[in-house]
Amino acid sequence: MKKTNAPTTVITVETAHPAERIAEARKRVTGVEAKNVADTLVTQMASMQLWKLTPIKGERNCSVVDFLQELQPGNAMESMLAVQMFSVHEAALMFLQRSTLKDQTFDGTDANVNRATRLLRLFNAQLETMQKLKGTAGQQKMTVEHVHVHSGGQAIVGQVDAGKGAPGGDEAKNR
Repeated sequence: MKKTNAPTTVITVETAHPAERIAEARKRVTGVEAKNVADTLVTQMASMQLWKLTPIKGERNCSVVDFLQELQPGNAMESMLAVQMFSVHEAALMFLQRSTLKDQTFDGTDANVNRATRLLRLFNAQLETMQKLKGTAGQQKMTVEHVHVHSGGQAIVGQVDAGKGAPGGDEAKNR
């Protein structure tokens, strides 16, 4: 039999301790560098799971990490806001669920719906804040294809806001 020199493949096996991998994952999904801050954020968020569909602590932490991964916070401020958003959302849904309980009084239903409504308004405000922090709020793109400026004319490029007293504004019409 003839001996062949087949190429060898080198396989690198990651030997990091599972706790270190978990700490790195928490830091990555929270967008923070400090392990203790990342751990605190994940723990706070896990403790706010009102529905408790995942009773085992490790499973609850995993679902929190999944949720944070979806929100993609980029720093500690965004992570703290994400924890608050999660908490407000959980509480709002809890009050909505309570408003539909069997044999609920009208006043009880009304009180729970009002609480949920206030919390959902807060959630919407938090969502706007998150969008501003991420730089995705209110971005508009305008493409100007043809501009003709004739002699003696003027053109402005950029955002123009007509304030009070501007020609053609409400004050000019009221004169």
